[in-house]
Amino acid sequence: MILPYLATALLALVTAYSAFVSFRQQRDGSTATWIFPNGTRRSAQIAVGICSLALFLGVTGWLTIDARHSIRHSSRFLIPEGYVGWVRVEFQIKDAPPLPVEGGEYLFKFPPSGLLRTSSSEEYGWAKDHYFYYSEKGARILPDTPPGGGGLIWGQINAEESGPLGKKKYEEFFVGTEQQFGEQTRGEQNVGSSAPATPAK
Repeated sequence: MILPYLATALLALVTAYSAFVSFRQQRDGSTATWIFPNGTRRSAQIAVGICSLALFLGVTGWLTIDARHSIRHSSRFLIPEGYVGWVRVEFQIKDAPPLPVEGGEYLFKFPPSGLLRTSSSEEYGWAKDHYFYYSEKGARILPDTPPGGGGLIWGQINAEESGPLGKKKYEEFFVGTEQQFGEQTRGEQNVGSSAPATPAK
């Protein structure tokens, strides 16, 4: 993991050195060459050029791969109609079903308990997600807006915890009004309990 950062540091050092020697004035009033000081051996110029090119290509490749890995699918979260409280998704659970994909989006359909377990792995990166209340009559969208905007989705977190069976990755967020989110902090509701949902205001 340290190699990309080392390559970046070396590339920055070479660039700074090149900029310095490109514009410095010689004592006799002559200007140095664009990259190297006057009198630099040809072999040294070639070596520095090859190393700079290799570092540049390496950093570019690393950034490209990292950017690809940070792209994830959009997600559609279906929450039981009227549910208010914390919902939780637990990933990489053995024998749990994988997440279905519909229209290029991962589908998270929560049971009445608010706890969803899946064998799928958690994806990282930015994507536009969508949230809905669902019932037998259909689905209606839940606004996901900044504070003061009337949103119903709050406090989304992605974390990892240790247990008897090892580490567990999960995602949680609160469903309800901004006032309800402020009154009911994380941990006050037992996510995954069989208690009936509180109707949203």
